[in-house]
Amino acid sequence: MLIPVVIIGAGPAGIMAAIQLTRSGIDFLLLEKNRIGGLLHEANWVENFPGIGGGITGKALAGRLKRQLNQMDIKTEKATVNRLAYHGKTFSIHTEKQAMRATKVILACGTLPIPPGPPLDHPLLRRRVYTSVLPLRNIRDKTIAVIGGGDAAFDYALNLAAKNQVHIMFRSAKPHALPLLIERCRRHHHITIHENSPLTDARTGTEADEIILETREQEIPCQLLLTAFGREPACHFMEPDLAAGGAGLQAQKRLFMVGDAANGRFRQAAIAAGDGLRAALEIYGGQPK
Repeated sequence: MLIPVVIIGAGPAGIMAAIQLTRSGIDFLLLEKNRIGGLLHEANWVENFPGIGGGITGKALAGRLKRQLNQMDIKTEKATVNRLAYHGKTFSIHTEKQAMRATKVILACGTLPIPPGPPLDHPLLRRRVYTSVLPLRNIRDKTIAVIGGGDAAFDYALNLAAKNQVHIMFRSAKPHALPLLIERCRRHHHITIHENSPLTDARTGTEADEIILETREQEIPCQLLLTAFGREPACHFMEPDLAAGGAGLQAQKRLFMVGDAANGRFRQAAIAAGDGLRAALEIYGGQPK
């Protein structure tokens, strides 16, 4: 069976595309490998989404989007895409469960964290180094080091500091996060910010769960590590020929790269939602009348 549109990813971009395609009467399939809402689940507080005065937790906003899908009777299929190819004017999508074909594809697959390198890739540390805040949400009474100086690092720290002591470490003279996030972290009595602190070594300590982080100036003991070194598009499942020819297919309005997968450092839920809406409108505008 040939599906008119397959949406890969049910974050804000994929959800908005699905909502608009439903309104336009266009059949589609919405695929999501994890949670509906995507990286919203990582966000401590979202303050710049239209219509949400005063802000909302990322988890709560994801819940609202999920309820909107349910109200419109939009189904999401839980599936991991392992391969995406393009041959003969159709896309082939392979998941762990099935293979399907589509006329158009909306890639709303989000991003993956850049993994840590030396010295944090040491085998003795791997089970205590995280690249996502989600596994740490219920952790309490620990000392956690967050390594990175951007928005994500400071947002992670605020997320964890309610129940833990948090150290934010980065190599530059000053952070490059939003001033609002920096100020909130500076005011938080459970957060310590370490500027000019490039990591020179990391080792296990004398205590069973202790990690010692070395910088040029000091040693910082902690029990868990969370890295925020940036993110890259989660498009690893694209066949090389498709990845190379993707720009042409986008120009033909067959392939749509939307949301965080396409927007570099401009990873904002509102931008992603607008991308998904526009993709759906362009697909509708290209339909035979």
